[in-house]
Amino acid sequence: MMNPGVFQRVLVPVEFVATPEAEIAADRSVEVGDNEWVSVNAWTVQALELAARLARGGEVCVVHATPEFTDYATWMSPRNVNELDDAARTYSTKLLEVVARRHCAGVTIRQVIKPGRALDVILDAAKELGADAIVLAASARRRVNRAFLGSTADKVIRQASCPVVVLPSGTS
Repeated sequence: MMNPGVFQRVLVPVEFVATPEAEIAADRSVEVGDNEWVSVNAWTVQALELAARLARGGEVCVVHATPEFTDYATWMSPRNVNELDDAARTYSTKLLEVVARRHCAGVTIRQVIKPGRALDVILDAAKELGADAIVLAASARRRVNRAFLGSTADKVIRQASCPVVVLPSGTS
């Protein structure tokens, strides 16, 4: 009999990155078009796997924030903006499904895909779903850049209403 996890519901933010063909990793990359690949970084994989262990027998909620096209596309018609939103949601759903299936064994997987700032989407999802914990990979940005731009991980730690586990990116 499998031992239950420490938490019933663990949330994991997932960020995608366009991947050149030379950098495709079988466990982290998904083909989204004809020779177009998207990946998650190795630390996100670790976050997903840790979340699955912590929630064994429970639920891992993978969360992805898509761009808010209405903020950028002021010259576009609402129909075109809606088409961009739909495409972003469709691709994100496919990518999250594949990545979560690969790395979240032993749990139920739920997806939250919403347009907005990553911080807001993460905190809103944690509150709405009643997350017991958040597991996230720290940004791979250099410390100097984080000091000026602010780190989403730092803000999640300070503002979340549940425990937050942050996996370092391994980059100084």
